[in-house]
Amino acid sequence: MAAISTTTTLTTASEKPVVRYEGKRYKVCILGSGNWGSAIAKIVGRNAAVIEAFDSEVTMYVYEEMIDGKKLTEIINETHENVKYLPGHIIPSNVIAVPDPVDAVKDADILIFVVPHQFIGPICTAIEGKINPTAFGLSLIKGFDQAKGGGIELISHNIAKRLHIQMAVLMGANLANEVAEEKFCETTIGATDRRVGGILKILIETPYFRVVVVDDADT
Repeated sequence: MAAISTTTTLTTASEKPVVRYEGKRYKVCILGSGNWGSAIAKIVGRNAAVIEAFDSEVTMYVYEEMIDGKKLTEIINETHENVKYLPGHIIPSNVIAVPDPVDAVKDADILIFVVPHQFIGPICTAIEGKINPTAFGLSLIKGFDQAKGGGIELISHNIAKRLHIQMAVLMGANLANEVAEEKFCETTIGATDRRVGGILKILIETPYFRVVVVDDADT
């Protein structure tokens, strides 16, 4: 994990974690580029560009599709707009669309998972053993997996087990279009590690997207 320390009670948005930059910046990768993924990319890209704790370049894994004869990754990188899933909203130019998940996660310290739940298995298979061993993740995925032998399993548990990384979870009554339109919204991050929760709060929070971090024994 990169050398940045945070101190805070992590209970309200006004209690912004104190960050002391001590070395390598956190490199961020977003895995997913639907409407929710693109809305989060708008926030993460802006914050990473101006907050010293983060590498200014953010990679975003995009499932390659052809739109009017042109690759979606090329459209996003040239126009900075996801014309299929979040049209009318500009994604910061420091967010780079990448069609290969292995290339997207290379050297990343923070992995943000925001794909439909049925695709998390293939994504984990593709990047397993190819990620930074000190990386940690944030799941924005709704739903759950069916556990082997019956029952249900949290998607964050599945990711953590497959990739051997620490996971936090972001959940709230958030609509991608409203977040992209910068309407006031509130969300919650559950984290078992207060330091990780503090770093994620800094990365995700904006004046219109209020983040509350809670200690969670089981995310």
